Amino acid sequence: MDSQKDFNENNDARNVEEEEKKIKENSDNSKYNDEINVQLERNKYRKSVSYYYYNIITWTSEVIIQAKEKLKSRTNPVWLLGQYYPNGMEKANQLESSFFLDHNSRIWITYRYSFEPILPSNYTSDLGWGCMLRSGQMLLANALIYHFLGRDWRINIREKYETYKKLIGWFMDFPEKPFSIHKIATLGQKYDKAIGEWFGPNIISQVLKNAVEEFSECNNIISICVSVDQTIYKDEILKVTNNWKKALVLLLPIRLGIKNLNPLYYDDLKKYFQFPQCIGIGGGKPKSSLYLIGNDENDIIYLDPHIIKTALPRKVEYNDDDYLSYRCSTIQTINISSLDPSMTIGFYFSNEGDFNDFCKFYEESKGQYPIFAISDKKPEYLDEDFDVISEPTN
Repeated sequence: MDSQKDFNENNDARNVEEEEKKIKENSDNSKYNDEINVQLERNKYRKSVSYYYYNIITWTSEVIIQAKEKLKSRTNPVWLLGQYYPNGMEKANQLESSFFLDHNSRIWITYRYSFEPILPSNYTSDLGWGCMLRSGQMLLANALIYHFLGRDWRINIREKYETYKKLIGWFMDFPEKPFSIHKIATLGQKYDKAIGEWFGPNIISQVLKNAVEEFSECNNIISICVSVDQTIYKDEILKVTNNWKKALVLLLPIRLGIKNLNPLYYDDLKKYFQFPQCIGIGGGKPKSSLYLIGNDENDIIYLDPHIIKTALPRKVEYNDDDYLSYRCSTIQTINISSLDPSMTIGFYFSNEGDFNDFCKFYEESKGQYPIFAISDKKPEYLDEDFDVISEPTN
């Protein structure tokens, strides 16, 4: 079996070289220049990262077709980031469905290639290593949507649309952007993560906190608190928000099992999507992060960062079409039993009253095996560098 695998990989490498030779021979023909650049870029990553990740490029369309067929007849009640849809995904015409409109209004951030190098490295794509970084971007981006636009804002509402575009701009793939892949990958070095290295739930949480703290336009009005030992401490939140003078994004890196997600936590994990303050989960399969945003019974709805797209070029001004790549019109799900036990859960609180409502709902709804706890005071032995979250299992 190994020899066959080696033969396939060697044969694939020869095919790539032959393709590149043909492409370069025709490179003087300007008609094909755009296609040539894309093919050369893909071939480069086909050789430099695992073949599994390259295949993501080629099977994406098939996955989309299968997902659409699978979801055509679904009418189960659905929860999506705290919103309840009793008839689920019942509309054949997505434009008529309040669920699809809500889903399509979430900011979707994926692999990109041909962006400026993430200095001091030579990386011009995050293909194969950036999925947790992209999931973290989506967690933060949709929290900012809540804060600046409100949970009920939808993509078809032209009011505040310029603010929506501004928020996406903060995440574009340029070194100077406050929440770009460049910024997040670079901040990871503070935690001994080299550029191009996969992040775990705790690292992405800490990096997002650092990124917000370094960006005054956000830090003046929003704080991020990273909770440890799967517990939310009320005194810590008062400190971080300066007695609720700022809104709060709360991130909980957690582990709910050893090698697999423990079935004892299924019910409470699904219940998380019912919290109005829910902003999603950075989790998924081992070493393959997804952005989890809702559930249809045991099927968890997600946005997939493993779709590679060309990075947007620098422009003085972007038109509406440029922002379409940050919207996902395809619904995909993963069975809860397939999830990795390591994940980062996120909440957004606009004020103290919002947090108090959250605590009340938590007490009323928690099951026999809650996935986190709420306590009044943080123990003295837990300093800010305490880390109990291991990397996801292989």
